[in-house]
Amino acid sequence: MTDLQALGRATSTERVIGTEIRRDIQALRAVAVTMVVVYHFWPSALPGGFVGVDVFFVISGYLITSHLWRHPPTDVRGFTEFWSRRVVRLIPAAAAAILGTLALVVVTLSSAEWSAAVRHAIASMLYVENWLLIHDATDYLRADAPPSPFQHFWSLSVEEQFYLVWPFVIGLAVLATRSRPERRHRAMVLVVGAAVLASFAHGLLLTGSNPPAAYFASPARMWELAVGGLLALLHVGGARRGSDRTRATLAWAGLGGLALSCVLITGTTPFPGWAALLPTVATLALLHAGDPAGRFTLRPAMHARGVQLVGDVSYAAYLWHWPLALLVPPALADGEGAQQVVKVALLPVLVLVAWVSTVHLENPLRRVPTGGSLRRRAAVVLVLCTALVLGSALAVRAVVERRSEAVRERVDALTTGVEVTPCVGAAALDPGADCDPDATPITTPEFARGDIPTTITVGGCLNWPPFGELVSCSFGDTEAPTEKIALLGNSHAGHLLPPVEVLGKEEGWQVDSYVIGVCQPSVEPVPHPAPVSGVPPEQLRADCERLNRESLERITTQDYSLVVMSTLDHDPAHEVAEDNIYRSTLETITDAGVPVLVVRDTPASMDQAQDPPTCLGLNAADPSVCDGTPQEWIRQDPLTTAAEGSDSPLVHRVDLNDHICTDTRCPAILGGIITYADFNHLSATFSRTLAPYLGPAMLAAMEEPEEG
Repeated sequence: MTDLQALGRATSTERVIGTEIRRDIQALRAVAVTMVVVYHFWPSALPGGFVGVDVFFVISGYLITSHLWRHPPTDVRGFTEFWSRRVVRLIPAAAAAILGTLALVVVTLSSAEWSAAVRHAIASMLYVENWLLIHDATDYLRADAPPSPFQHFWSLSVEEQFYLVWPFVIGLAVLATRSRPERRHRAMVLVVGAAVLASFAHGLLLTGSNPPAAYFASPARMWELAVGGLLALLHVGGARRGSDRTRATLAWAGLGGLALSCVLITGTTPFPGWAALLPTVATLALLHAGDPAGRFTLRPAMHARGVQLVGDVSYAAYLWHWPLALLVPPALADGEGAQQVVKVALLPVLVLVAWVSTVHLENPLRRVPTGGSLRRRAAVVLVLCTALVLGSALAVRAVVERRSEAVRERVDALTTGVEVTPCVGAAALDPGADCDPDATPITTPEFARGDIPTTITVGGCLNWPPFGELVSCSFGDTEAPTEKIALLGNSHAGHLLPPVEVLGKEEGWQVDSYVIGVCQPSVEPVPHPAPVSGVPPEQLRADCERLNRESLERITTQDYSLVVMSTLDHDPAHEVAEDNIYRSTLETITDAGVPVLVVRDTPASMDQAQDPPTCLGLNAADPSVCDGTPQEWIRQDPLTTAAEGSDSPLVHRVDLNDHICTDTRCPAILGGIITYADFNHLSATFSRTLAPYLGPAMLAAMEEPEEG
């Protein structure tokens, strides 16, 4: 007898939690996890393989509702018994996978990614990863972040949230029909059916308006679990399944539906939406068909030892497959071909790890000795596993924070004033500068990742969709300023706050930010190609126009001495002189007698794969591999084009890029300072070192006489 067989049986002295086995369901689990694994290892080979998660949803809803029908919770003990079963079944393997993934993160990823990984590890252990992913999708600085090695926990989070709510749904239906038990089944069908319809409708609406929320949010996905529960209720109510031949035909049709899902549904398909019906209905067909006998059935394949093994370890395989696929190949091999070889080699490793997790961790903890307390065991497991994961995650965070604090002390000592500090930051490119190319870097990748000003932080001073009232922050001397300065533009104006703020403190200025993400600083309607943070393009255009007009209204009526403008705009249509969208903005400001200083847009890789902090964390021995070139990183700037074409003496320009790039390269580390916080924003520390070069241009612009 194998270990799996032995652990699948209850002896006379113990009971095993959740050991009822249906081979057809184990086979369906094997199909689902195979779809997901192939998709994550080789996305182009199975573009719709991610719908394997939908298969798991339907299976889970079917099995949980079947269990709750047999053992409906009607008191505190019933509810805690149900949740205790889930804890001892799911938590230990999940905690082990999270701990193992954290270890892989520390070993394989740049230290710049550790803090983000810690956030996701904690969210995964608390089963709120889906909500964190929704939050990150609407966070400007995290929307384009590399995938998290924990992001596959989003589906487990949805399921756990379903397990938290679903017993109440069933329990309330039972209590409502306590005096008329013959109506219990009908009541449950009606309640579950209503839940299916409401959740499906909600998901349809979100798919069109807010795709990240539609994909990850529990209310938009609950219908897939609930519809599995609806099928379970129909089965316990005596729904006829038909003859073996009919069921075999239905099973083949269901399998065909899953195959079509893998081919017809892709990453560009609006999902879940209507498209989710295909894998969901296909799974329902397979569950309804069950395990029919006969010559042309799926039974031989479903009962095959290998298929059953994969089904048995499917939960653990799902837990481990994504971190292995994401982290191990790049760490062990360079080049696409070599990494593909590593991925193939990882498949048996994945099965082995999943088998060990299932046999030696998951299954033993599910065995409760006769007379033992399931709830006591669940409490111990929950507390111990949570403590281990949170303790480990917080330990990694503490390392990052301790290193960053040491860097902060060095940075504050070197870059707090407006004077040039030789060989620090931008000063390293000064003519005649004789800097040590092998000097120890002052900032570190993990410090640079969080080295951002509040003007490009959602929840700080950055206006970001969904837009509300205009957010404007004031810095410097706000009581009796010698001058008032406005900083206007999108996030590439926002990352210039550090030098402007330093200059403001030196000169006694008040600096007010008008930084509006995803919007160009133009009063003309600018179309947006796609939704952002769930806001449709038409609404984005209207909001951008509203916020820009309000910003200009304040700027032109509140006695500003200078407007510093900059923007990231790579739309080639805006570069054409006759279509330049910034001329009217410049005219609006200068017609009010306010001078404008346009700062040419700064260089940027604009490629997540060329993210300097991440690259430097992996290439500390040769940081030059993280450099870019001016030809690649310096792009068009329609705002500067508009300034060049203006005949107003109040419009001024300055180009700081000679202090960021040489003629041949844009260093990832310059003067000991990591130049970028991500793949397109200057780090706050490096930006601050631009103050000696920006300051003269600002002072010169304010010295111009006003037009009469």
